[in-house]
Amino acid sequence: MPATNLERLRSYLEERYPQFRTGVAEAVAVSPQRFAEIADMYLGWLLRARGDGSIEQSVDAFVQFTTDVNLAQARYEAAGHYEYQSFDEVNAIHYSQDSQMQGYLWGIYLTNFLWAHHLELCLFFRDRFLARVGDSRALIEIAPGHGGWGVWALHVLREANLRGYDISPTSITIASSVARAAGVDGRAHYEERDALDLTALDAESADAGISSFLIEHLEQPGQLFKVLHHLLKPGGIFFVTGALTAAQIDHIYEFRKESELVTLAEDSGLRVLETLSTNPKRLLPGARFVPRSMALLVQKPVRVS
Repeated sequence: MPATNLERLRSYLEERYPQFRTGVAEAVAVSPQRFAEIADMYLGWLLRARGDGSIEQSVDAFVQFTTDVNLAQARYEAAGHYEYQSFDEVNAIHYSQDSQMQGYLWGIYLTNFLWAHHLELCLFFRDRFLARVGDSRALIEIAPGHGGWGVWALHVLREANLRGYDISPTSITIASSVARAAGVDGRAHYEERDALDLTALDAESADAGISSFLIEHLEQPGQLFKVLHHLLKPGGIFFVTGALTAAQIDHIYEFRKESELVTLAEDSGLRVLETLSTNPKRLLPGARFVPRSMALLVQKPVRVS
């Protein structure tokens, strides 16, 4: 019997990169059945988007990305601050480099289920966000990156359409390929655009939306929540994730407390319905900073007449 996609991934990872065995085991332990379901979904799209050999190529990218993150976190521990503080710096060395962005985005794609704390975000996304917005028709995704989150929403919400906006042309290409692989490309429309320019779009045009790990990439993160408030219909909900004291080459705004994200959302006029803050199961020895991933469900209040 041929190996499943997940068996193929795990066999390659354990043979080529045995040092990552513990991390995968931690992710499986979060919820073995759900781990397998999400991995199978993501890997099926991956193979249809990139073709034969793409599992191994993406595992290589995942290992490189994870290694780069760990090294960035070590430098952050030593320096006490992120390496870059401006978009222009990061754009010059990272976002504008297509070959670098390809590996970066496909590596992140696999973290959704191979990192235990990111798998926890996926379960929150499915159980708390998608369950709440089941009748939504108009979705917006701000900075879709690899596209997996928005495509997953369309996979579940069969009547929905999605508009995605990303400043990276590489992201638009990859997200579009994942949408085609999942068979939802007729309902997914991507455009290269600065996320903070979206206040030029029609106000209150979205029933729901997604913005995953964008806010820490912004010099003025409060502007993102203002954009969300502008786009959401009253009663609409956005799923937002952000990184706290978690270094990465393109993280420029350093959040240190979960309350900072909550306050930014509330100051923009949004209501915070639920949050989840999670972190890796293992930290660097003697770590001063706990790298965290936080998810929020934020809602535009319904007007009272």
